[in-house]
Amino acid sequence: MPVIKADTSNANCAISPTEIYGEVFPNLLIEAVVDLEHPEQLRLQTWNGRRSSEVPRVSYQGRTYIAGPVCAGLTQAVRFPSSSRPFESVAKLVSSMREIFCTYANPSADAASILTGFSLATWFVDWLPLAPILDLVGPEGDVGLILRLLACTCRRALLLGDVDIAALATLPAQLAPTLLLNQRGLRPGVTRVLQASCNRRFRVARGKRALELYGAKAFSAEVGSTAAPGIEVSISPSPRPRPMLTEAVEEQIATDLQPRLLRYRMVYHPRVRNAKVDCEKFFPMRCEEAHAWLAPLCDCPDLRDTISDYLLEVSQDATGHRFTDSKCVVSEGALSYCHEPDRREFFIRELAERVNALLKGRHEETELTDRKVGSVLRDLGIRAQRVTAGYKVLLSDAIREKIHAIAKSYRALSLQDGVVRCGHCSGDKKSRVN
Repeated sequence: MPVIKADTSNANCAISPTEIYGEVFPNLLIEAVVDLEHPEQLRLQTWNGRRSSEVPRVSYQGRTYIAGPVCAGLTQAVRFPSSSRPFESVAKLVSSMREIFCTYANPSADAASILTGFSLATWFVDWLPLAPILDLVGPEGDVGLILRLLACTCRRALLLGDVDIAALATLPAQLAPTLLLNQRGLRPGVTRVLQASCNRRFRVARGKRALELYGAKAFSAEVGSTAAPGIEVSISPSPRPRPMLTEAVEEQIATDLQPRLLRYRMVYHPRVRNAKVDCEKFFPMRCEEAHAWLAPLCDCPDLRDTISDYLLEVSQDATGHRFTDSKCVVSEGALSYCHEPDRREFFIRELAERVNALLKGRHEETELTDRKVGSVLRDLGIRAQRVTAGYKVLLSDAIREKIHAIAKSYRALSLQDGVVRCGHCSGDKKSRVN
């Protein structure tokens, strides 16, 4: 077992210490917290699975770690907890968070649950495949109030009005802040960067440097204005008076919740890292997105069920839109030719007619031209041949197999009845057309 030592001495080390805001080792979790004796600095809080300690530096396997600086750029505005503290029970912690949202913002019960779930997820973004995105729609004043409350419940929260790329570039590596943006109509370049940075496997670069922006994000948004992955939550005006959310109240909420949420992260981090979430029912929502929302919800079945139901509702709504998506309907049209006896080929013009008939039957006013259908088919990896009569696709066994694979990936409606119409549907090679 590796040696772990919390080094409280001021002796100089032969090797320069590594600055961190947090780190997870096999048997040690480290998190940066505010140094109460020097509020403009950070110290390190450690958790070994049984107890926590607060130290200026940590030595682990021959390396020394110290807390990163908060003296420059946007990092100065990031909220860090002051310590970690037992949370008694997950039920009490979740109840406290819901009560805060309901008292000062009065959202619907489902919205309060989504806000609570989002807050919990932010404490585990370092081990989630995607950082969750929350799009808050409603009156700007009410949404702004929600964002201020999220700044009290989210990990390393950073409240922003307007922001540009130069300011975002000041955020240090591995910080993974939760960005809470109270500005509608952000510049397209900034919005694109923020949305792209929610996948930790891909770097975002501008000019000669990489931007360290991975982390959860909540946007003040217009209805339907965001096409990127994210959960849209409607915030309605409160029908009754609410207590004033002053800066003193915000500080009191954060002082109470942040230490308990940090301990929640410490206790459940191994479980969230190894969580297995059945994401099949949430299609076409990406599996990683559903995982990001559900994996951090430990020992809170009611909250997990509420958020799971909400995600299912979102995915079902997306399913309805998918059936009029050009790629889905073109693949479905091409699939229909594979199920016609003795059919050996089809022309693009024929496919366009069939696709438009499908769209019309689904009460969609859009009509795709032959050229558009051919272009979509190429994007799907199926190329047509030019002949005297136009462009045609030869239905070879390989093409039939490819069309079936594409249609299955889009969950074409004609495949949802479970009827086996050919060998490619069943996977029986002996019954395939040659």
